[in-house]
Amino acid sequence: MPDAWMMAGFRSIRSVATSLVLVSLGLACSSKPEPPPCNPTTAWNPGALAVPGGATSASASVATVSTVTKPASPFTLEQLLNVRRSLLPRAIDLHTFVYLTDPSGTPQLHLHKSPFGAEATGPIDTTLTSFPDRVSSSRVSPEGTSVVFLKDTGGDENDQVWRVMASGGEAIALTASPKVKHTQPVFENGFEKKLGRIAYTSNARNGKDMDLYVQGLPSANAKGVTAEESAAKKPLLELSGSFSVLDFRGDRALLLEQRSNVDSDLWIVDVKTKKKTLLTKHAGDQSWRDGQFSRDGKVVFALTDAGSEFSDLAMVDVGSQKVTTLRALGHDLGTLDVMMFHQPTSLPKEPTPEQKIAAKTADLLTYTVNVDGVEHAEVLRLDDKHKPLEGAKEIPGLSGVISEIDCTDDGPTCFVGIERAQQPPEIYRVDLRTLATDRVTQSDHAGVDEAKLVPEQLLSFKTFDGKSISYFWYAAAHAEGEKLPVVVIVHGGPEAQAQPNFGGVLQYLALSGYGVAVPNVRGSLGYGKSFSHLDDKEKREDSVHDLSELGKVLAQRPDVDAKKIALYGGSYGGYMVLAGLTLYPDQWAAGIDVVGIANFRTFLEQTAPYRRALREAEYGSLAKDGELLDKISPIHKVDKIKAPLFVIHGTHDPRVPIGEATQIVEALKKRGLPVELLTFDDEGHGLSKLKNKLVAYPKVLSFLDQHVGHGPK
Repeated sequence: MPDAWMMAGFRSIRSVATSLVLVSLGLACSSKPEPPPCNPTTAWNPGALAVPGGATSASASVATVSTVTKPASPFTLEQLLNVRRSLLPRAIDLHTFVYLTDPSGTPQLHLHKSPFGAEATGPIDTTLTSFPDRVSSSRVSPEGTSVVFLKDTGGDENDQVWRVMASGGEAIALTASPKVKHTQPVFENGFEKKLGRIAYTSNARNGKDMDLYVQGLPSANAKGVTAEESAAKKPLLELSGSFSVLDFRGDRALLLEQRSNVDSDLWIVDVKTKKKTLLTKHAGDQSWRDGQFSRDGKVVFALTDAGSEFSDLAMVDVGSQKVTTLRALGHDLGTLDVMMFHQPTSLPKEPTPEQKIAAKTADLLTYTVNVDGVEHAEVLRLDDKHKPLEGAKEIPGLSGVISEIDCTDDGPTCFVGIERAQQPPEIYRVDLRTLATDRVTQSDHAGVDEAKLVPEQLLSFKTFDGKSISYFWYAAAHAEGEKLPVVVIVHGGPEAQAQPNFGGVLQYLALSGYGVAVPNVRGSLGYGKSFSHLDDKEKREDSVHDLSELGKVLAQRPDVDAKKIALYGGSYGGYMVLAGLTLYPDQWAAGIDVVGIANFRTFLEQTAPYRRALREAEYGSLAKDGELLDKISPIHKVDKIKAPLFVIHGTHDPRVPIGEATQIVEALKKRGLPVELLTFDDEGHGLSKLKNKLVAYPKVLSFLDQHVGHGPK
């Protein structure tokens, strides 16, 4: 279910506010025409990682943790919700990085210093921000003194730009326009490690188009801007569409234009002349993301599915726009980072092969490889002609769900955020000379013994048209002959992917006697471009058919109670819950809809203006596809629903406005069906605050125990 630690669906623009929305349930919505058959009996067994020595009302009564029946789980729900997470590192030097962690109950910036070697004195962790609302992303200046970051208010996603010194002190606002959305600023970077300008985009001009802004940073002792000063800022370049900044080198800014979640372009803007050059001209849908300049600035490295079913590693010649594929594996690559490798100034008389390669390295690229939702990381070294010096090397010991890889430019070190079902998110350091890894964060896991958590099992089945659909299955050991109730958790997106993240609520369900199934139905990423388009527009309800087929497969298991299978989903997954209850009403015992879409017409009319075009590209447009939008909207089939429904929504949600929740609840109330609504006045598209999770999730568990009929005894 969504919260602020969400998906990354996409790790290009993948702001944390979008990228971590499903992780409380264990769904990071992070692209083969169909998935390959998965082993139906063997659980995935990842390699070991090195580990060192104001809620408001609703029609529902509010529950607290203490009211939940004592669980069979070895851990309380409160314990699992209090597990702290560390992720999205930004490297400063060999020992130091900033990152996001949540000991205060919302994601905040911390600075971590982990010396190693004979003189190491132990890690030092410093809190840089302490806001009541979440921090969603950050960047560090080239010389390591300043951190710029984004923060919204009450989940409204109108992110403002802030600056805090890496040495600590008060954070100051660089923008103060609460009705305006800003994207993550990128520092001007080069070989001279000095504090330069930042570049970012904002919809201040008209609420829709994201224009380019370039500005310097104030002094360390400066005060934040006023609302009047913020409103007076003028864009460097007015743009039409959804743009964000990926890299900023000299006077050239590299921009991403996103027309949909599967169609995008790269542009270079000369900030002196304001000339805009398209690098990736194409017809049809083509995804470009994670772009960064090479050391010499002559090419741009990026991830793209141009000419491929999958997201491959490629480079684009800045002068000719010629595209060259560097790495294609038949799986999606992600989380690209480009290190302008500083070559050794001298070599020994008899250098090792590794030292010879290091001396010739101009660019060092790190990226992830996604195989059925499980990722590993690789390193690729290029010479000054952008040719590989050797084959790509896998970083051993890193296997799971990788949120970020960020490398230093002046030393052979990367910091990696990683998690898996049995390990909450932590940060590891990689020595690129040896590919050795060590864990550098030790988050408070609230006394949870990871060895007792439930691992995932990767399974698959053939759906109604013969295509293969994969899903993760979680179930604790249980007695032979016991029949489990099941919760099917559906990811959002829809262009996203369920992965084996750590999820507190998911683990509590599995440890309390539920089976949990987490599918990647058609339309999901990770299985090829063709597969991701199988639910487009008129084919929307084919993905719901996949959900029904999964229900049938689960009902045939000898350890599942066929009459006790519930649906649970957030965002687009909330729509899937409502669609499942309306199209296949006899299959499901209950539904939980979190910030879900009930009516595509009202959703598109009321979603934030800067999002509408992106969403119309997936679902259909208001102007041309009104009849289709009405046809696929659950609100028009509400009389088919038979199962009880529980709805959660934040009143500040800019993506799926609160009206989607109220209209489905009111329609069911009129029909006398059991429905509950829980809303929060300080949340948006999901729950980001621990205090609200401690209200909402126990209520969810009580609802399931009541209506699915099995739970903690």
